[in-house]
Amino acid sequence: MTTKKSPSIGAPKPAPGQKGVTIATLIRAIQQCLTPDLLKPQYRDGNTRNPRFGHCYHSAEALYHLIRGLNLPTKYHAYRPCRGVDDQGIAHWWLQSERGNILDPTVEQYTSRGANPPYDAGRFRNFMTKQPSKRAMVLISRVTLSE
Repeated sequence: MTTKKSPSIGAPKPAPGQKGVTIATLIRAIQQCLTPDLLKPQYRDGNTRNPRFGHCYHSAEALYHLIRGLNLPTKYHAYRPCRGVDDQGIAHWWLQSERGNILDPTVEQYTSRGANPPYDAGRFRNFMTKQPSKRAMVLISRVTLSE
């Protein structure tokens, strides 16, 4: 079942009669929409070998805005953007609670090669814009949720 879109940021809403969406379902839906056209040019080569590579910023940003547009438990509203630099000097973005719980739609870019994301080096940061960026808007518009 396809769901309706919210007019504010294009966030999918659970369809009538749908019980709701879990955070795991939302993250999987985001991951399924990641395509090379969303990447900045400097990440395209690395992405051919690692399909999550280069998608962290717009994925974390889309997740942040979708959490606020869906009927998810309010505990997820406390998750904030975090940024850390990995051992290759590349910035990585994810969402994290004050307690240290992490939501990372692109964690597999590290775990798939036996590496750890730079969570220990992470700091809370704001996204570059208050509204979703262009890439995040494209990603949000692609996300569909079903039972």
